[in-house]
Amino acid sequence: MESILFDFGGTLDSDGTPWLERFRRIYEEEGLAAPPARFDRAFYDSDDELPSRHRLRGLGLADTVRLQVAGVLERLGENGSRRADRICERFLADCRACFRRNRPELERLALGGRRLGIVSNFYGNLDSVLASEGLGDLFAAVIDSGAAGVTKPEPAIFRLALDQLGSTCAQSVMVGDSVPRDMRGAESLGMAHVLIGPLSRPPCCPMGLRARSVSELSSRLQPRPIRAGIIAAGAGSRLRQAHPGLIKPLVPVRGRPLCHWIVDSLAAAGARDITILLNSGGRRVRQSLLAAFPSLRWTFLERDTASSWESFRLVAQTLAAGASPFLISTVDALIAPADARLFAQTAASRAAPAALALTGFVEDEKPLWADLAPDGRVEALGAAAVRRQYVTCGMYYLTPAAARAMPPAEAHGALREYLGALASRERVAGVILPRTLDVDRPEDVRQAEEFLAAQNQNPAAA
Repeated sequence: MESILFDFGGTLDSDGTPWLERFRRIYEEEGLAAPPARFDRAFYDSDDELPSRHRLRGLGLADTVRLQVAGVLERLGENGSRRADRICERFLADCRACFRRNRPELERLALGGRRLGIVSNFYGNLDSVLASEGLGDLFAAVIDSGAAGVTKPEPAIFRLALDQLGSTCAQSVMVGDSVPRDMRGAESLGMAHVLIGPLSRPPCCPMGLRARSVSELSSRLQPRPIRAGIIAAGAGSRLRQAHPGLIKPLVPVRGRPLCHWIVDSLAAAGARDITILLNSGGRRVRQSLLAAFPSLRWTFLERDTASSWESFRLVAQTLAAGASPFLISTVDALIAPADARLFAQTAASRAAPAALALTGFVEDEKPLWADLAPDGRVEALGAAAVRRQYVTCGMYYLTPAAARAMPPAEAHGALREYLGALASRERVAGVILPRTLDVDRPEDVRQAEEFLAAQNQNPAAA
């Protein structure tokens, strides 16, 4: 990700707890235990009227909080400057402790080349609030709904920030604590998103990542070194007709062999150790990969397998010798590197024995349809799927335990049979990705080149 957008309240100043909940706790502990409905109404009324009742431009966080507290106390019929002072002091102390904890992480992200911005439903003075707390220098874009005239989750407020950062939705991630405002807003734009708060909260959607606080964001965004596999043992007979003398992995796409693009995506997802299954005619593929990717650790398997299931099983059980989960991709599954990284991160966060990459872009002669439950679990595959909104797209996540429990090679005639059986007895997560391509026919090569051009991927940048 090149750019990171942050929410402010509840995200940068707290570990996923919004202002209302934090204030309610402090008020109760200070002896103002108003009924929840009455307190919430007082809070929201004060919040809504703050910009119209007071001149906020130039005010810092402390002065803004004091005005908000005064407004709530007024509506609750309470007076007393000492009580107001204690409430403000406690709230500000919590905020500043969080700022101190989060600042080193924000600096690491910025030093790592990420452009940082804020998209917040605020009062119109967020610039001066950030400056008062020594945070203003960290953000290249600050979009405050009170000044911009548009609020989350409307797409326009996110686009304002991306325009200032010179970034796109595909290159960015939104970090926030609110599902309806932050997560749904980012999701509507196809932007990756991270929900801040306790991991016990339900996930916002199948694409969403999770983090307890901003201070652990790097570990969520940076791909961890993993092992991966590529299935490249098929004959590729239809592509061979248009490319005589070449097997599928070596078919050129934008000047590079198809298999190189697959490796790019797996490397972006964190793969440093790759096992690839080739058929008996794959010697040139081995030479090409060793020359192009000398920094990766390679394991080459050679076998003329009888089915996609046998190929998948062989690669999976080879990778299962390690202790960590792994990825497997078919050699014709063209997935943008950023989306492959998103798949790996999201699949790992689901704590499921297996995960399937899914897409709503259906461009397959024999699609394997998938139905998803609200919690992101695959409910049905293939003929059992009823809604048929998504199809599998050739990338998979497995734990070693799931691979070691695979039935013998003769148990299934095709990979889709195994996946259907697995989803019927185990929790299999589905991770929705944007457009992906299956490069299987001569006409698919042209589409693949257009797809890569749209992703700003080219041989010189690879």
